[in-house]
Amino acid sequence: MVSAPHAGSIVKADSAAQLASMIYNIPIRLLEAYRGRQLIVRSYLPWRLTLGLSEYDLKHVSFVQLLSLEAEMNGLIHWAPNLPIELVMQKPVNELPLLYRHARLLDNHPVRVLIPVVSGFSQAVKLALSLNFAVKLESVQPSAALLTELSSVLDLYLHRATVAQPVEFFHSLFLSLYNRVPASIWEIQEEDPSQVRYIKDDGTETVSPRFTNFMLEGDLSDFIPHFQHELLAAGTECTDCEFFNSCGGYFKWPNPEFSCDGVQNLLGTVRAAADELREDLQTYASAGGLRS
Repeated sequence: MVSAPHAGSIVKADSAAQLASMIYNIPIRLLEAYRGRQLIVRSYLPWRLTLGLSEYDLKHVSFVQLLSLEAEMNGLIHWAPNLPIELVMQKPVNELPLLYRHARLLDNHPVRVLIPVVSGFSQAVKLALSLNFAVKLESVQPSAALLTELSSVLDLYLHRATVAQPVEFFHSLFLSLYNRVPASIWEIQEEDPSQVRYIKDDGTETVSPRFTNFMLEGDLSDFIPHFQHELLAAGTECTDCEFFNSCGGYFKWPNPEFSCDGVQNLLGTVRAAADELREDLQTYASAGGLRS
């Protein structure tokens, strides 16, 4: 996603040079150490962002993450207009009512809500979309029950006419399959360490928040190709998976033995919808419907 921004991304793409550079997701307290680099800056407290980021810093910030929906956020509304903001939910069901108080951010900012795929998360997705927030799902090897919820969210995204905002990773994957332009879920989810690095609170680098409890060896830039090589060498279901080019083993972390049957059904639904739309538009064009 960083190398070729998707429509559902809230990352700014101001120049080719920025796209070619590594983006670091850092806690605000480490700003000095990373000043001048392309950044995603996170904090639990909005005032730390508004006071800590100078005009110079903001030129290098792709977006900011607000890690708590409990904090007073009025100071963000008129601060740094057009700067994208990502609201990070920790417990979607419990935090559901807190989304309402953040709706005013849309007056001056693109806003995306990061929602973990845990029991009941679909309620938060529905409310976020109804408030006109974009959504990004954060999933770790979903159970059968969570796959059912994911299917309902995918159906909402694909078929509910009132949904005007993207739901990632579905949205960018749909565009990739529709346009027949390769895109990896690692990239879409901003978890390709050759493009984005997540800096933990202790200052060490990792792939993303879902990797914080794991010790990764070697160069992080090589993590994905190395992990994919291991999956294929071990003869996992990735070996003959029709979606490997899009998924790249994303759902095989952390347990390579995880069964992807349910995930493959989801990806198949996205592909079928993309194929159907492409065929419909081709038929319409052939019938002269798009003539000027």
